[in-house]
Amino acid sequence: MTKSARGYQLIALLLAIVIPREIRAREAITPGPDVGQIIKDLDGLHIDGTGFEPGAPCRVDVQKELPRPDQVQPLYLRPGTDLYWLPNVDGQLEIPRGASIELHCSHSFASMDTDQRSIRVQCLENTTFAWKGSKMKFRDFTCRQAIPYTVERLDRRCGDESLQHPAAFWYRVGYDIGDGRFVATMELCHDPYLLRTHYARHQLTPASVHFQRNVKRTKFSPAGHFTGVDIARIYSHRNQEKVMDAGLIDVKAGLFLARGHLAAKADLIYASQQRSSFNYVNVAPQWQTFNGGRWANLEEATRRYVASSGISATVYTGTYGQMKVAGSRVLHLATDANNNGVLAVPQLFYRVLIDEGQPTRGIALLGVNNPYATLAQIHESYVICDPVEEQVAWLDWLHKGNAKGKLKQGYLYACSVSDLARVVPQLPRPLLEVDELLA
Repeated sequence: MTKSARGYQLIALLLAIVIPREIRAREAITPGPDVGQIIKDLDGLHIDGTGFEPGAPCRVDVQKELPRPDQVQPLYLRPGTDLYWLPNVDGQLEIPRGASIELHCSHSFASMDTDQRSIRVQCLENTTFAWKGSKMKFRDFTCRQAIPYTVERLDRRCGDESLQHPAAFWYRVGYDIGDGRFVATMELCHDPYLLRTHYARHQLTPASVHFQRNVKRTKFSPAGHFTGVDIARIYSHRNQEKVMDAGLIDVKAGLFLARGHLAAKADLIYASQQRSSFNYVNVAPQWQTFNGGRWANLEEATRRYVASSGISATVYTGTYGQMKVAGSRVLHLATDANNNGVLAVPQLFYRVLIDEGQPTRGIALLGVNNPYATLAQIHESYVICDPVEEQVAWLDWLHKGNAKGKLKQGYLYACSVSDLARVVPQLPRPLLEVDELLA
């Protein structure tokens, strides 16, 4: 008897035993004596196409067993979908024995006799996969050319349309692989007229702590947007020194405005996901002492929390307000054709985590984006919602780090999601209902 036939026979027998032919109300079903053995026989059998294959799944360590950093990785996809095949909680790309994973390149595969852009390779064992009768190590599937990502503006508004500038649109970032499939890495709510991104939205899973290390940082790209604006020049140190008040910029001391990622590079697992984060729609002016200081600590702490708690979280990372100097003047990095300020320096950065389980829980984490603010000024003008960090055990590091002598590295606090959503009208209105703390 073939493995496939045996597998189907076992399933049929199991169904015949455990599923009664009539529904019996309030009556427990006692399995027959041989059900346990049938379940043992089925363990390790996975269906793929026409048959079953016994044995352990293939497991590919994302740090050690993917292509080298100087090679181009394909996209690793659930076959026929627009979804990445993400690693498990141990950082291993796990494919059932006999099952297939889809690999996609934008042009063609390297060292392979095919011009196909997408192929499906079948797990044989460990890190060995089959394709067209050949056996190959998973790390040997590489692309000839880099895969370009897309930042696409959608015909959908976001934010609060009652505001003075209700011109924010949804943008999606990812890879258009044809056949109506778009493999998204993040979504962005961006105002193209004020050059301001209100927030990025992406996902964190327990596997996110296993993001690929040693992925080379790529050059930031306007990705086809910012027409008529030299956005790279605007962020340059020379331009900042030109438009800022004297004494604000000190590059050697880290007192300059960096391209602050919203969806963080290290939140994204694969090299292809990480590279797509280097677009100017996904950044906001963030003081470098804060960017590389306590904000980086906050990003790392949220990844660790998601991993240790075993949740999957939707993350909103955004900006609020405008940093002011000399009492009331808003700090901008550029002006438009009418000499109106654009690309304002945000007053605050926030990071909202939503556990999509039942009931929905969340937490809002905020950081002060002003290395020159005093503690008194922070308490007066930068705390925009009721702090709750002392009620949340996993945030004990947060409030302990707000030392007076370290304010240049950033002052952090936490609020309930609903409290922040009441103050930040650009956030989606359903967040007003998220009252329970992610504790």
